[in-house]
Formats: sequence, structure tokens, C-alpha cells
Amino acid sequence: MLDIKNRDFTSHKFVRLCEAISINYPTVTMTEYMEKQHPDRFVLMRHDVDRIPERALVTAKIEQELGIRATYYFRTIKSTFEPEIICQIKDMGHEIGYHYETLSDADGDHEKALDMFQSNLEKLRKICEVKTICMHGQPLSKYDNRELWKTHDFRDFGITGEAYLSIGSDLNYLSDTGRTWGYKNSIRDYIPGKKDQVFADTTDELIKLIERRELNNLYILTHPERWPSSALGWSLYYFTDHSVNFGKKILMRSRGKNLSIHSRNNNCLSITVDIEDWYHIPSVCGSSFSTYKNVSEFFEKWNKRYDYLSEPTKRTLDLLDEFKITATFFVVADVAEHYSGLIESISERGHEIACHGADHTCVLDTKTKEPLIGVEEFEATTLKAKKLLERISGQEVVGYRAPNGAVTGWMLDSLEKIGFKYDSSVSVNSLYNKSDSSLRDVSSFPYYPASGSLEPTRKKRNFVEFPWAYYDMGIKIPTYGGPTLRFLGSRLIFKGLRQSLNRGHTIFYFHPIDISQEKFPSIGHRRPFYWTIKGKIVEERLRYVFNKLENIKKVPLRNQVGSYCEA
Repeated sequence: MLDIKNRDFTSHKFVRLCEAISINYPTVTMTEYMEKQHPDRFVLMRHDVDRIPERALVTAKIEQELGIRATYYFRTIKSTFEPEIICQIKDMGHEIGYHYETLSDADGDHEKALDMFQSNLEKLRKICEVKTICMHGQPLSKYDNRELWKTHDFRDFGITGEAYLSIGSDLNYLSDTGRTWGYKNSIRDYIPGKKDQVFADTTDELIKLIERRELNNLYILTHPERWPSSALGWSLYYFTDHSVNFGKKILMRSRGKNLSIHSRNNNCLSITVDIEDWYHIPSVCGSSFSTYKNVSEFFEKWNKRYDYLSEPTKRTLDLLDEFKITATFFVVADVAEHYSGLIESISERGHEIACHGADHTCVLDTKTKEPLIGVEEFEATTLKAKKLLERISGQEVVGYRAPNGAVTGWMLDSLEKIGFKYDSSVSVNSLYNKSDSSLRDVSSFPYYPASGSLEPTRKKRNFVEFPWAYYDMGIKIPTYGGPTLRFLGSRLIFKGLRQSLNRGHTIFYFHPIDISQEKFPSIGHRRPFYWTIKGKIVEERLRYVFNKLENIKKVPLRNQVGSYCEA
């Protein structure tokens, strides 16, 4: 049975969206915006009623109950033009506008299109006042209805403005066209001349964007028919939208469409690198199922070559130089003992040195959720590791990442106690959870963790968590890099990073040994396929991600932590 309440683009999700708007922003109609009768911060809610006007009545009632005033644009075709419904929506306090498509209907004949426009406008004005208009996209038509106003002036018809042509650069436009809050499935649904745009892939992301209240003015478009309340209605529109999107992509290619629209947000990315060798992974050392109890036992018994880290670390440093990236290196402290000069070479290139544990021993059994190390032992070994890294690098070490990403709430309290300013270990995804918390309220952007917990709190503290990126496609796919870069590929990783950047600052990471071209010793059989994909193919994937994110600001975490913690 389809769980309609948890699906995107349903009336249930529309209620949640409207609740977020009503709590965080006042709303204005299109006319109020164009006549400058609005506060400094607002949401402009617009609805294009392309078909099924009964659903527009549902969304209008939801908005009325929550104190939201919106603008509804109606077509004048027989299946959509329902005077009784239009009047009901008007009587709820919403604005009614004309959703014109006459240039397409007139096959490009401007004079014929103008006559049709006047006739249809009068038809709508017999029911209610109409002061603003909005073009209907008609993706199959080669004519853009907005082109009508290159030869004529809509103000001659007593029209205050057009929903695309009369808005300013102060608005951040988000549209549900193509079943996403972006522009990738839009042929004409974008603001002409506006290159920078905020986007979101899901309604949940849009809700979080609204709740953060970082943007002053949001301009949100929905098509009411896309928000049904039944499983059958949702299924029909789900498959219809995806079919239409496929057709649109063909049209975009055939028409050579290139909007060159970029994300407008100023969120930045931190590139992080975990300095550990092949024997540090849990199947070899430092976990409840490893071949050796810890790294000390490994070196007691291992008498063959161990260093597969130095060479790919040098290439990693060269790669970061090539892309002008200053990164954060989370270093396992025992590297100082076995790899002479390696930490110094990283620090000398200007990168941040952070701590990745004393010897990469896991603090938590990720299956049983039982601690493998006590609080006192953790604090003593971690403080010793911190001081060692500071002495060798000449830097203050303020950041930590849990070995194997196995992290608990009490660990964060201990880290703050011994002088760390941040942690970056939390991964929210639907595939696994290496923490002792549900992570229910955690996303991919930084937050203050509650005392003794990994969950967020509104109370500020002198410690911040930087969680990792994920891609939300109904289920949350980990796209932070590391093993996911090797097994999921660069394109999905980029999608997840782009989506996470829209939520806020986020994290990407990898290991130098990911790009090693040598074969590692075959021990640790609990993960026989762990290193199946590595070497040149992963290096090319890194280059793909770095190239795609070329215009995104990249900062080491030590620079970002100052935005949250007191000096």
C-alpha cells in the first residue's frame, strides 16, 4: 500500500510547506508586490492552474486556514475555466490573474494573439478583478507567450504587471515544474535575464530553506494539480511528470537550450582528507572484527612492507594545489611515528591539520552500539594525539573526526572538554548508522549538538558538528566521498554535494590511498571487495567533482568554525 502521507508533491506535503511559510514569513499577492505594498521580508505565493481546478480549491482552502494570501492564475480553456471555483478562491482573499497562452494559440500571429488576449481577459474580468497576468509555458509550442509584449504593452489593458517580466532581482524564484524546486526540467519556467537562482530538489529541502529564514524574499510557484491527496492521483502525476520531463529533455537538446543558471546561495564546501593507511581500516585493525586488535599489535606481528600512504599523499597534495584548494587533513596520530616528515609536508602546503584519533581504533561497536573504549581512556589518548599533532605541525589542532565514523554524543562532550572546537563524523543516510543516535533531526549542514547527544539544539555552545553530504531521493544516499566515491561514482556524488550545498555548508572527503595504484596486502577478509575500485579511476572521479564545483567557495574547517564558536 502506497504511503501517500510521506510522499513528496501531495496535499499532505503542501500543508507542511504552508505551515512553514505561515510561521516564518508574511505573504503577499502579486499585485501587492508589484505595487510595492509589502514588508521587507515576505513570500510571494503563486499558483498556475493549468488543469483540474478542483485541486486549486483545495490548496486555496489550506492557505486560507493558515493565513496565507496567494495569487491564482487561471487559463480560459473549457476544462479549466470554472467561474464558481474562481469566485470561491477570490472570496477566500486570494488574487485571481489571467494565465495567457494566446501567442501559442495564434501560431505566432501577434495581432491575432492580441485580440484573443483581450477577449479572454474580458471573459475573466466578468467574474473578478484582474490586475496581473502570467504566461502559460506550453512546452510543445515553439512560441514563448511572453514574446507578445515585445511588440505590445500589457499596461494598455489595465494590467499592472506580468509574473515573469515585471519582477525584480530581489526575488528568489522556486518552481515545482518538473517535480523539483529547480530549473533542470524547465523549458520556459525561469525568470528571463536572472542567472542566479536558489534551488531545492525536494519539498522537505524547501521547507528547511524557509525555516532557516536566510533569504528575505521567496517567490514560490506551484501547480495545484501536482499536489493530490489520493494514492491514485499521486501515482498518475508521478508517472506523467517523469514522462513529460523525459520529453522536455529531448526538446531542450533539439532547441539547444542553455540557461546558464547558477545556484545563488553563498554556501561553501570543505574538502577534507583522511590520512590513514590500508591497515587502519576496521577489517585489519582497531575494531571488534579486525584481524589485529590495534595498530600496535599489527606492527608487532607484521614484518613486510606497510607504507602505501606516502606516495598517494604527495599526489593528493599536488592535486589540491592544481585546483587551488586548501583542505582539512584528519590525521591518525600514529602516522607521526611510522611516516617521517609526512605530517610536516601537509602543514607546509598550508593545509589544516586535524585529528583522526590516536591509532584509528573504533570507539563504538556500530552493530551493538556498545562502547569499545571508556570515557577516561578516550580523553587521555585523544588529548595525547592532539598534542602530538600540534607539536609536529606547529598548528593548533581544533578539529576531530571519529575513526571509521563511529561517533557518540558523549564523545563530543569529551572533545569539547579537552580543547577541540568541532567534530566532523556524522553521516545521515538511509543505508547505515554508525552512531548511537537516531540522527532524526540532523541534516547535512552544521549545527550545535545537544549535551551528551548528536541531535541538534538551539542553545549555542563552543563546539559545532559538521555532518557529511547526502542525496535525498526519497531515501537518503551517502554522497560525502570516501568509499561512496569509489562505489557510487562521481556523478551521483556531485548531485548529492550540490543538493547538500543548497541546504548549507557541507563536507566532502577522500583518502589518499583511494588513488593508490598499488595492490594492498590481502588481509582483513571481512571486506574482500573493499579495494576493488581505486587508483586512476578514483583520481579521475576526484577531478570530475573538483571541476564541477570549481565556482563553489572551498574553505578548511578551521576557517568555518569561527562562524559558530567564540574566539
